[in-house]
Amino acid sequence: MTSSSTPRCRICGSTEYDLVSRQVAQAPEATIYRCRNCQIVYVFPIMTEEEETTFYRDEFEKYMLKRSGAGWKSPETHFRSYQAEGERRLSLVRPYLHADDALLEVGSSTGYFLDDLRGYVRSVTGVEPSEAYRTFANERGIETLATLDDWGARTFDVIALYYVLEHLRDPIGYLASIHGRLKANGRLLIEVPNVEEVLLTRYHIPSFGPFYWQKAHYHNFSPRTLTDVLARAGFQTQLIPTQRYDLSNHMVWMMEGKPGGMGRFANLFTPELETAYSEALKKQWLCDTVFAVAMVK
Repeated sequence: MTSSSTPRCRICGSTEYDLVSRQVAQAPEATIYRCRNCQIVYVFPIMTEEEETTFYRDEFEKYMLKRSGAGWKSPETHFRSYQAEGERRLSLVRPYLHADDALLEVGSSTGYFLDDLRGYVRSVTGVEPSEAYRTFANERGIETLATLDDWGARTFDVIALYYVLEHLRDPIGYLASIHGRLKANGRLLIEVPNVEEVLLTRYHIPSFGPFYWQKAHYHNFSPRTLTDVLARAGFQTQLIPTQRYDLSNHMVWMMEGKPGGMGRFANLFTPELETAYSEALKKQWLCDTVFAVAMVK
């Protein structure tokens, strides 16, 4: 972890903060703070660059498996298990895609989302640090490289970042580098967890906070702070509230204090009830996810 003993906001530089949580999953040395100046919720201290490299190279997949409880024994299993997630994303992004777009996804995993996008844009390409996932995607004909820099000076019409921004130690700097890789009228598509979601801010479930706060999520965004960070990087933004998890998942958190409830009461809760619940959360920005479409100012 970084050695400085004074919490400092990595977005605006302020050392004024409020304590949010002393419990961070699998990181007893870390604490969650909210910056009093820009309102970003951040982890301090964070991993050193060396620790971060080792974590994503050697530990990240096991870390995520432990959190989710999923049994991905191979990239193929992972690819199949995420088909529904790819379709969910596709329904949101289709209005922002054109048939002649060249699209790049950063953090493309096994390429399950890019596979869905192939029929809607001219080309799909990926950036994925996991060698196993990258190899799987390339074998399926989805050109995937290890880093953004590996693409050289190539530019794109659309760049997608799904659950990436919260992992970055310098999100503004990274977004600024994306800036130069977008063509004229290019679009940046982003999803991040919403730090104002109902399970965290309204239901007050004792076990949810320690689960939610992660050492790998250096920054935890709200609609306001996501817009602010994108503006600082030179983007103007349209936000769309999104709810990924269903009422069953929330009921299990309230009853049992643990994840894994998705779909458990699907035979009891009607589609109309699920839709009404989701829409109520989105209307009040208590949903679990923020989807953003950003364009260069």
